[in-house]
Amino acid sequence: MRERLADFLQRKFGSTALHRQLLSFSEYIHFSIKVFRSLSFLKGNHVDPFIGVVMSQVKFTGAHALPLLSIISLSIGATTIIQAVTFLPRLGQESFIGNLLKLVIVREIGPLITAIIVLTRSGSAIASELATQKLHNEIEAIQRMGINPYFHIVLPRVVGGVIAVTLLIAYFDFIAILGGYLISLLIGKAFPFSSFMETIMRSLTFTDLLSTLGKSITYGIVIPLTTAYFGLKPTTLFQIPIFVSKAVVHSLLSVFILNAVISVILYL
Repeated sequence: MRERLADFLQRKFGSTALHRQLLSFSEYIHFSIKVFRSLSFLKGNHVDPFIGVVMSQVKFTGAHALPLLSIISLSIGATTIIQAVTFLPRLGQESFIGNLLKLVIVREIGPLITAIIVLTRSGSAIASELATQKLHNEIEAIQRMGINPYFHIVLPRVVGGVIAVTLLIAYFDFIAILGGYLISLLIGKAFPFSSFMETIMRSLTFTDLLSTLGKSITYGIVIPLTTAYFGLKPTTLFQIPIFVSKAVVHSLLSVFILNAVISVILYL
């Protein structure tokens, strides 16, 4: 199937940049299918080791990212809330504060910044780790032992990524809104807490929650899947930084494109 597709693309587009991009994308789709098909191995004695790798990934991707995420979410939340409670009441638009925070933090900034942090921390680590394992013949050794490397190496990182990204985005929104409000109080930009929370709860809709959940799951899948795909590409030590860089760039591009697509689908 892959050979027929490669021949078709060669005949259709020749040796052009578009041909190379389409061929690379088809290989990525084939890789993704293999990863998700490996779910069939999740049974019997394979369950406990799988869960162990997933928990390790959640710990590294989620728990270890909390200090950095806390600082960034606090700064963004405080900046947004201070400006909102300062200028909107002057315009007689106090009720719009909740909508502003929803638009800026919940819909866009929270998921996007969280995805970028996960990508730069965990995504690059996944790519370099798998590249090193491949060049040290660890993956080949796993295959010789009769273990599916997609199930043992890639799939747990995808599952762990989904869990970690979902929790981190919820944490980002919580800290940005409540932490930012407390900071605004400390610098004297007072606004009644009951009114503040009322405007936020009134502005949130089911579509907003669906958007956050959709982005969480999508980013959690795409980031580890893409970085693992490029992490398994190097054939020499010299190529490791090249493909780690490609993993980060392609994942970042995918995150921005998916962010725009999900927002357009749900809100336009």
